[in-house]
Amino acid sequence: MRNDRGYFPPRWGWLLLAALLFLTVGGRSWAAESQPDQAVKQLMPMAGGALVHAGQKDWTQAARDLEQFEAHWKALNAPASALADGVNAALAEAKQALPNAESSPDLAYQAFSNLTKATDAYVAAQESPGSKADGKAAASSLLPVLQQCLDAVHQEQFPKARSAFKRFDSQWSKVEAAIRSDNTGVYGDIETKMSLARIALQAEPPKAEAAAAGITDLMKTIEDYAKGKVHQPSQDAGQHTINDALLLLQKAQEAVRAGQHAAAAEQMQAFIRLWPSVEGAVQTRAPDVYTRIETQMTEAAADLQSSPPKGEAASAVIAAMQAELEPFRNAAGYSAWDAALILLREGMEALLVLAALLAFLHRSNNASKQKWVWSGAAAGLAASGALAILLTYLIAGVAAGSTRELLEGITGLASVVMMLTVGVWLHGKSQMAAWNQYIHQQVGVALASGNLWSLFLVAGLAILREGAETTIFYIGIAPSIEPVQLVIGIAGAMAVLVLVGYAMVKGSVRLPVRQFFLLATLLIYYLVFKFLGQSVHALQVAGSLSAHPVTYLPTWSWLGVYPTWESAVPQLVVLVFIVVQMIRTEQKGMREQRQNERRLPAHR
Repeated sequence: MRNDRGYFPPRWGWLLLAALLFLTVGGRSWAAESQPDQAVKQLMPMAGGALVHAGQKDWTQAARDLEQFEAHWKALNAPASALADGVNAALAEAKQALPNAESSPDLAYQAFSNLTKATDAYVAAQESPGSKADGKAAASSLLPVLQQCLDAVHQEQFPKARSAFKRFDSQWSKVEAAIRSDNTGVYGDIETKMSLARIALQAEPPKAEAAAAGITDLMKTIEDYAKGKVHQPSQDAGQHTINDALLLLQKAQEAVRAGQHAAAAEQMQAFIRLWPSVEGAVQTRAPDVYTRIETQMTEAAADLQSSPPKGEAASAVIAAMQAELEPFRNAAGYSAWDAALILLREGMEALLVLAALLAFLHRSNNASKQKWVWSGAAAGLAASGALAILLTYLIAGVAAGSTRELLEGITGLASVVMMLTVGVWLHGKSQMAAWNQYIHQQVGVALASGNLWSLFLVAGLAILREGAETTIFYIGIAPSIEPVQLVIGIAGAMAVLVLVGYAMVKGSVRLPVRQFFLLATLLIYYLVFKFLGQSVHALQVAGSLSAHPVTYLPTWSWLGVYPTWESAVPQLVVLVFIVVQMIRTEQKGMREQRQNERRLPAHR
């Protein structure tokens, strides 16, 4: 029977679900990388590690790294080619230079550098077509240029060091997406240490000791990550907001105006450490603002650490940053209105089902059996509360840090599919005949068989179903709504539901079924459209989905519209589906109405 709540048109349902899944993971490769691909990519961390230790003149460790590289290279049994021959030649050169490394360190370092370059060329050529760069292999490719930068700092050749760091920055921009997707904690550490090293290099005069320490620390982080060492992100990672960033800028500005340049510099460094945890919210909404902030924060910090400090210049840059970030202060994705709509829609549907069950019992002279409906409703409400508590505790364990946005995105997409199913069902019941048939099927069989537990189950499942949906929807929006807005929305909706429920049960108010279902359908489709945009945006903020900006698209957070292809295309697909589905349902209702009119007696 197609009147069942769970019915969803198979062709449209599967097509839509497939489209959503495809667009959600569109930034990643579908095919899993083969074992040979992974084995080849392990070469770069080994070669890069050997180069780092060669740069540090730790020849004992460099020899161990080279031995490990050689064993792995031989195990690959690479087919003969010009690139493989290049690796073999460079490996032989490094082995030959190693015994004389103490007396000729520059020649040995150059040999290790040649091995890294030959390995990088070989790995790049072996990568499967269309595969995405592996985070660890991408990270190891950054080490050679950082070593050059560090060498220049030690030699106090700061123009050369800045040039090398600029090349590193350029390489980083090409691989940062792969690293962020693989490990957001490492990504945040690298971003922070990059900024601190850049500040030391840009200061006037440059701070050689701080620059060398910063670059060394940055290289260690990258090397550890490339070798697969576990990174534990800080407990409060991802719990910050743009408001926190603006507060640090305000404190820095106040310190500058008070002439406390050292204190201002500390506040700017705190901002730099916080920035990776909030940058995603800016990057996907306004990529140009994101790029300017990345430059301005190091510029301001460098001005404050110069000798003498450039207070006026730093103050001007900080003011510009505040103006850039201010529009993002109250960029919460959902409002009290959205929270109220969810509970109102689910609650009104539950009330309508209960009122219809009670009215049916009255009309069939079974009013004495109302207690089964009420007890079932109470049981469903209690089960809904227990489910909400259980899900809250289960999800709280994984909702910390960068997974907060990932959780929002996943639950939001699940809510979209669920709400589309609900919307189709609601629209299908907008005809009075279809609604009456649904109630008759649910209650008539229970009364005919005398099995009153069926009434209990019908009422209980109706409440539990709405309660479960409400819980999932609220879990989906929780990370992107202010707590006060959530409380206001829920409280307002509950007050309305209590008043309407009392009036419906007492019989003084009867909801117009068709108008109610049509309005509820429109509301649910509005939430579908917004949930979809917000969920894709959350996945982009979490780094789990790529973001390709579209300059001519607006940013309407109240509607879940963001200027990226990844969010705009799925919303367009869903919008077309909604329009087609509504037209088909209305046409079907009109056909059924004409058929019913033909069956009526001619003299009616």
